[in-house]
Amino acid sequence: MSFAEDLLAWQIKAAKLPEPVRQYYYARPRKLRADFAWPELRLLVEVQGGVWNRKAHGSITGILADIDRLNAATMGGWRLLRVTPEMVKFGPALALIERALRA
Repeated sequence: MSFAEDLLAWQIKAAKLPEPVRQYYYARPRKLRADFAWPELRLLVEVQGGVWNRKAHGSITGILADIDRLNAATMGGWRLLRVTPEMVKFGPALALIERALRA
């Protein structure tokens, strides 16, 4: 888990939002995990690190893997929100999650 994921978990708790499941497997038997999940609402949240430095999610391999993960989530009936560490740090990620939980 990353610092941004831990920060977002703290923000969710501080905002008194429903507690998510962390590192949730959402596409069994495949081993696809989301950073945060609200299974009863079919909501997943992924913190996309490495976007600006072309590592992890920002590399070609990472982008292709993310496309596969997004498609698997969608085909499984999930809503998937993707946020960056900057969105976590400055607040837009939490606001987006709050809106999705109300929807």
